[in-house]
Amino acid sequence: MARKSILNDTEGTRQALIRAGLDLFGRNGFDATSTREIAQAAKVNSAGIAYHFGGKDGLRQACAEAIIARIQAVLMGGAPGSVITIDAADRDVAAGQLVSLIDRMVVFLTTAPESEMIARFVVREMFTPSPAFDTIYGGLFAPVHRRVCQVWAAATGMDPEAPATKLAVFAAIGQVLYFRIARPAVTRRMGWDEIGPTEAGAITETIRRSLRASILACRGEAS
Repeated sequence: MARKSILNDTEGTRQALIRAGLDLFGRNGFDATSTREIAQAAKVNSAGIAYHFGGKDGLRQACAEAIIARIQAVLMGGAPGSVITIDAADRDVAAGQLVSLIDRMVVFLTTAPESEMIARFVVREMFTPSPAFDTIYGGLFAPVHRRVCQVWAAATGMDPEAPATKLAVFAAIGQVLYFRIARPAVTRRMGWDEIGPTEAGAITETIRRSLRASILACRGEAS
């Protein structure tokens, strides 16, 4: 029982440091964030960063890995070990799979509290890439984009590696990300106090219509 308690405490410390790192690296930048600030935010001893991650660089890498795991879980509907399935024999089934993926991302990015600090961390890495960006790109962006391109190809009849397919998938993902990154502008222009389930549903339906229209347009181009 005591050993189990110690292990739980250790994992709790790691997770608290990762969460604090995600928040502070995203808000202030890596260089402007001290290990003392991270430890204070996590409410742990500052020595824990060196103990668990080998230092601040290691913590940034752990933050990147935590993002990969979280987004993969969202995309797969929370089912461990799942993969994005492809049904190339039925275009409508594949289109439904695309819509389902987008739905899950919209709900996560508009309603999950942790989506804000994840977005800040990733956007900062986009502007000033570090080894953490390489981790996120190699473990999440590239494989997920490639897989979604394959589903897009199954839904439209296009070549999964064609530039037009890659750009179409980027455009679809970009629509979703806008509602996270530009959230203050969206809520102010829409007159919303917040983005709750009703507002997220309206966003989801709008993106669904746009996605279906893009799929139909691409089917015409591929014919």
